[in-house]
Amino acid sequence: MSLKIRKASRDDADALASLLDAYIRESYPGHLGSTPDQLRRDVLGEQPLHHVLLADTGVTAVGFIGWDRVYDMHWATSGAQIADLFVLPSHRGLGVSLALVANVAAQVRALRGGFLRGGAYDRESTRRSYARLAVVHPSGDTFLAAKAFRRVAELADLPIRDIIRRLPPVEWNFTD
Repeated sequence: MSLKIRKASRDDADALASLLDAYIRESYPGHLGSTPDQLRRDVLGEQPLHHVLLADTGVTAVGFIGWDRVYDMHWATSGAQIADLFVLPSHRGLGVSLALVANVAAQVRALRGGFLRGGAYDRESTRRSYARLAVVHPSGDTFLAAKAFRRVAELADLPIRDIIRRLPPVEWNFTD
């Protein structure tokens, strides 16, 4: 599978809305989500309120990750909060989510950030996936930091097979 991770643009509003709709139907029934027009205005415009990367096969978008810059005053460093991560069921288990996370880590590192945090609240399979490289607390709160974060950021432009082979051990989250 050929996969490209890229920043979502205004032209991607319909594709992103479709992915978001599938994500919401699966994980958050009853939520409204965002329309393509709302996404163009708030997320895909010139000054976005939220950052979104798409996983694209060249034919269709198969996943997305949404994130925001954050600052941790306890550790005196910036990083990112992963708000949403979704991959179409037909493309799960292929490393797409790892490629999305690696690309966010690379972008955050380029901004001088040093960690990612998010949650693995809804599915045990999500927790297992995150636990391959990050610290996952019983609450579902998940952290990728220190040497592990830097390694994952370095993997961003590699093929998925290489990302999987080179994932850091979880212990690297505690090692500078």
